[in-house]
Amino acid sequence: MKDEQQFPRPEIPERASHLIGDEELEAAWESIVDANRETAASIEHFLTHRETRWKETMGENPHVRAANNRQANRHAGLLLGMSDQQATAVLNAAEYVREHLPKFWKAFRCGAIALTNLRKAAVETLPLIHRDGLLEIIDEELVDIAPGKTPTELRSWIIRRIPELDMELFNEAAEDAKERRSVTFTHFGEGMSLVELFIPTIEAKTIEKKVNAAARGMNRAQPRDTDQPPIGGPHPAAVGVGDTTPVDHDAPYHDPEITTGGVDDRTIRQREADLLSAWLRDGHCYSTPISAKICVMVPEESLTGESEEPAVSADRASVIPAADIRKMAADPEADHEWYTAGTQKDKKRADRDILTVIYNGRFAPERLRDAVIFRDGVCQATGCTIPAERSDLDHQIPYERAGPTTGTNLWALCRRHHRLKSHGYLPPPNGDPPKSDTGKETHRKAA
Repeated sequence: MKDEQQFPRPEIPERASHLIGDEELEAAWESIVDANRETAASIEHFLTHRETRWKETMGENPHVRAANNRQANRHAGLLLGMSDQQATAVLNAAEYVREHLPKFWKAFRCGAIALTNLRKAAVETLPLIHRDGLLEIIDEELVDIAPGKTPTELRSWIIRRIPELDMELFNEAAEDAKERRSVTFTHFGEGMSLVELFIPTIEAKTIEKKVNAAARGMNRAQPRDTDQPPIGGPHPAAVGVGDTTPVDHDAPYHDPEITTGGVDDRTIRQREADLLSAWLRDGHCYSTPISAKICVMVPEESLTGESEEPAVSADRASVIPAADIRKMAADPEADHEWYTAGTQKDKKRADRDILTVIYNGRFAPERLRDAVIFRDGVCQATGCTIPAERSDLDHQIPYERAGPTTGTNLWALCRRHHRLKSHGYLPPPNGDPPKSDTGKETHRKAA
């Protein structure tokens, strides 16, 4: 009873409120809350145990105290079914949140926050540890933001919020991080290895987009008619053939437009790995033309040097220092294409709003594709973080049913959620829910 008063049970997150009314799902939510609360209570006990042992060794040799602390972490690991290192990471994250993010900690104790999100918040807000005033702000905001969010969504929100709170801190951290750039090779027993490259995001984005564009452009034939995408293949966010063939990066590759030759049975991810390996090994690129687009949003003042406000990737998952963006913008070999957003239009001289124009044909022209990518950021299914650049542009009202090719009728959907929508389980924004009454979604911004 005391816990119920001190830590009241949370309501179901707003994004899942349409599930209320389904008896089994409501029971599942109550079980989730119970599990979260029990986990939080157990973590509290482990922290108390560790603190008690620490106090008991007050005045002892520092090495003895450290060993005693490690033993307390080991005890927690044995009960949690974790390694010593994992248990230490969990307890350290919990201790940090309890001390520096008290309101978020209370939400955790109430059962509104899962342990995975607690750890994610601890890791991502750590740069603010010496900024008590900023921690208070983000603590207040996390209580409203975090419930119902996936760890990836929560991370994206925090890494964007930190530069807004302290731009100088972000830029200092970015410069320090560049000093840690490195490459790591890890070899496994099954004849495979992992190559990890820690480099500036702007460099990684360039590599990522070029590899993906090259992998998707392999073995493509001339389309059969002019209402199909150009010979280079549809844009990664283009509408699929028949509006029901979204991009699947893990499925065998089959191009429905190929009229001659064989089928490449590698998945897109396998082809990306093979291409990158060949480029690194011997510079070989299979004669594939490499052309890729990096979509970022940057304040005009950052481009001119009047501000150090960073740029944000179209999927809102990456923050890029202003200095890196200026360097890219000044590259004479780069083919830049600029879009102005959030400005007051000159109605006499301004171009038409890209998102309101109705275009002929099924497939969105490049400028409209870009506009939707910037607007949506990610797949529009709630909780999904697949970038819009790697998703389809789906007609909310199908093209075959006179659905117009316009910004208001197009939204980004990844393969999985495009299929759900095609089968009637993912209504478009403001659409009628399916018969099960458990699939209603709303149009959303990237997390």
